[in-house]
Amino acid sequence: MEQFEAVVIGAGPAGGQCARQLAHQGVKVLLVEQHRSFEQNNYSSAATPLETLSLFNLPESVVACYWSNLAIAASQTEHQWQSDQPQGVVFDFAKLRAFLAAETQKAGGTVWLGDRFVGYEDQGDEIIVTLRTLGNQKVQIKTQILIDATGSKRAVINANQPQKPDPNNYLRGIGTEYLIEVDASTHKRYADTLVFFLGYRWSPQGYSWIFPMDNQQLKVGTAIFAGNHRYLGQLKPIRSYTEAIIQDYLKLDHYRLIEIHGSVLDYAKNLGDIYHQGAVMAIGDAVSTVNFLGGEGIRHGMAGANLAVPFIEDYLKGERQAFVNYEQAMKTHFGKTWQRSEDLNQRIYFEFSDAKIDLGVTYLRYLSYNQVLDLLFNYRFDRIYGGITPLLLKKIAQFSQLCRQWIRSLARFLSPSTQP
Repeated sequence: MEQFEAVVIGAGPAGGQCARQLAHQGVKVLLVEQHRSFEQNNYSSAATPLETLSLFNLPESVVACYWSNLAIAASQTEHQWQSDQPQGVVFDFAKLRAFLAAETQKAGGTVWLGDRFVGYEDQGDEIIVTLRTLGNQKVQIKTQILIDATGSKRAVINANQPQKPDPNNYLRGIGTEYLIEVDASTHKRYADTLVFFLGYRWSPQGYSWIFPMDNQQLKVGTAIFAGNHRYLGQLKPIRSYTEAIIQDYLKLDHYRLIEIHGSVLDYAKNLGDIYHQGAVMAIGDAVSTVNFLGGEGIRHGMAGANLAVPFIEDYLKGERQAFVNYEQAMKTHFGKTWQRSEDLNQRIYFEFSDAKIDLGVTYLRYLSYNQVLDLLFNYRFDRIYGGITPLLLKKIAQFSQLCRQWIRSLARFLSPSTQP
């Protein structure tokens, strides 16, 4: 039976980054991916700000497209911010995960593709992990630490729980995305632009997007959040909103549909996940590192993995309470901002009228490009007030001018007329 110091289940961005970092620290680590190829689940939308590349030392080879411009469209209004310099990238998700796996191997770690997690048995000083190969054979391995990087499925951390998690403790997002090939002129219009959609026309109870890819491809998707809206009744099938963007916004009668993929994301309220259980710990979306307001997860999952690595090392050195400190570190890093994002999610997507969403996008046009990026990617919600202030001043000035005109008219009306 093979033995490792750490086994990471799930080779997504969080799992791959965790294994990569552990391998670089000399830890004997195994990274396990259930698919035989990273192309099999190449499904993430994968837009991120430019700083992500340098933050995680990622090469240009994992980039599908650079974006410079940003647009936000609501039912009745739209605004675009432009730059002559790249502001971010859209990853090639398969290449990103393949790179992290290759880096793990290069640093001395081990990567197994095509092995599915079945279960584990905690024997105190070691854990016996059971995997199932593509040939339907069971394989068992030993490890000191088992790491759940299976995303919001939480397949490892929940495996030995006596009861299923209470669904009332989670918020749910449902997403679908089309990968389409378009004509050259259409691709040129959107090749360096991210477009986000809000409002009842395009994406009631959620948001939609257009992200550019290489090879004349675009990603067009929709995310809907589960729950009861204050004004809306039953929604249409989620695909209908994505198709409406293709037909009514992009105005495409002809395009090649390459694939349709979708997923369900369960996010723990107030970051109330199980972070560890004995020598089993969770990272990435298994501990809700995705931002539930905007759905961005890649860089946050990788950041959470980086936070986890020192505690894994401490545990391997004999500090058996290390994972308690890990949970606190994660909540310190994500907690306040994620709580505000969670609250805003519930207000915007379940309580706002369509007119209020339009008004919100109107406010945003008074923000500079850097302020909008800070709002969307760094969750600096105080930036909103930077846009409201000039709008209010403009309205006050207009009202003041109307008052002066009214007073002058009234004065002329009340003054005695003069006769020749």
